Amino acid sequence: MDHVDEEIEIPSYFLCPISLEIMKDPVTAVSGITYDRQSIVQWLEKVPSCPVTKQHLPLDSDLTPNHTLRRLIQHWCDENATRGVARIPTPRAPPGKLNIAEEIKNLKKFVVEASGREDTLKKLEVLAMEGETNRRMMCEAGVHRSLILFVVKCTLEEEEEGQHLKGHVDESLRLLHLIGVPLNDTRTILIENDQILESLTLILHQQDFINKAYTVVLLRNLTGNASSHIVERFGAEMLKGIICFLKDVVISSFNLTNASVSATLQPSSSSVRSKLDRSLVIKRGVAAALMILLETSSWSQNRSILVDLGAVSQLIELEISYSGEKRTTELLLGILSRLCCCADGRGEMLAHGGGIAIVTKRVLWVSTAADDRALSILSTLSKFSPENEVVNEMVCVGTVEKLCSVLRVDCGLRLKEKAKEILRDHFDEWKRFPCIDVPLLTKLLSS
Repeated sequence: MDHVDEEIEIPSYFLCPISLEIMKDPVTAVSGITYDRQSIVQWLEKVPSCPVTKQHLPLDSDLTPNHTLRRLIQHWCDENATRGVARIPTPRAPPGKLNIAEEIKNLKKFVVEASGREDTLKKLEVLAMEGETNRRMMCEAGVHRSLILFVVKCTLEEEEEGQHLKGHVDESLRLLHLIGVPLNDTRTILIENDQILESLTLILHQQDFINKAYTVVLLRNLTGNASSHIVERFGAEMLKGIICFLKDVVISSFNLTNASVSATLQPSSSSVRSKLDRSLVIKRGVAAALMILLETSSWSQNRSILVDLGAVSQLIELEISYSGEKRTTELLLGILSRLCCCADGRGEMLAHGGGIAIVTKRVLWVSTAADDRALSILSTLSKFSPENEVVNEMVCVGTVEKLCSVLRVDCGLRLKEKAKEILRDHFDEWKRFPCIDVPLLTKLLSS
């Protein structure tokens, strides 16, 4: 409400015990205490108990509208309108279980029928945006299952009809991102429908940048708890789609003109879509993509596929242009460390002008985990690719200096041993460079 002059005495029972402001929508919890609806709902999303009595209150506990108190507050506001008190409007009734149940029924129906799809998706989006309680109720009712089935149906149909249904697929992916997929349900979903991965692969090869981010997050949610043989058999087309998404992230970070990126990064006319934090969606998509690539690179056949698809170059570009998150760098260096286990991966790493430089820069910069992975990459390169060009580049980009820093600072013994091993292997070559402090290097290696 508007500012109220200090001399106006507000009845204490008009004030919400949480916000200490006049209640706009007073509701009484089962504990018997009345709160403003917005305040108690936000409280229960974090703490499942009554703020006053400490009685346990689950998020879906009944909140009974206190109409009598609301009318008293409105009457008091009307009486004090001339003193600057704004009238509190009658609140709109919040969506209840019946509203959601009805839309869920419509949702399950339009998976096989075309009628009412657009209205149902929009209503479900609005309900999902209004609070965690609604999203949890949707998951309990299996909305995520129906949406996934619908996405599969649309993407695998004839091209003409698929284009006609593209808007519904966009909305379905956005809604899936909002409500999520329960971890205890992912394995069953994948077993019951073997076309899901094929469908998501098709979406990854479409032009919509944000849809790719939604899809990568969904893919990670579905496969994060799946058996290893499912992840191991990820096809080259799916991996290619994930790498292309990371390429789009690099392009967008450079603000280059790109139809598939710039168009989707502009504010949308949809009021619901504009509420979503697009940068957060992309950030989640990048993290999900890297986790998938890290897991799939555990198998040698997948490492070869990823190298052939240009993953090494894209990962280096991503770290140079986009990364600022500790977890992103840790995941990225973990993937590069595995890809450098094969000769072609090391070749791609060395062929990129910024490969050794960016890995060197991340040492002692991010975290202990990142240090370990970065030094593993440098160790592998120096051991299996000891050409003069590589040794020279390590001097030019500061690798030798950084390895000496590892030996001089307080860090783990494992890291120090890795650094010493690299320095010892090429000591004879590096001591010929005038920029190398040979006495210091000798002292550090003997310590």
